[in-house]
Amino acid sequence: MKLKMSDILIVLGYASIAYSAYRYATASDGDSKRDALFVGHWAPTFFILGVGAENREYRKQNTLALDADA
Repeated sequence: MKLKMSDILIVLGYASIAYSAYRYATASDGDSKRDALFVGHWAPTFFILGVGAENREYRKQNTLALDADA
């Protein structure tokens, strides 16, 4: 199975959302909640980078794929 950079970035975006929700739900003070919201702001960046990597893959340009056949 070929592991593509776009797939990794999309998964990181969803993981950021899930981790942010977990941190926010288990936060005990204001600083922890603020940290959780900060992590939640990473998701759009990961999604944008994932779409950009997917476009480069579609055009068959180098996207730093994690296999020897890239």
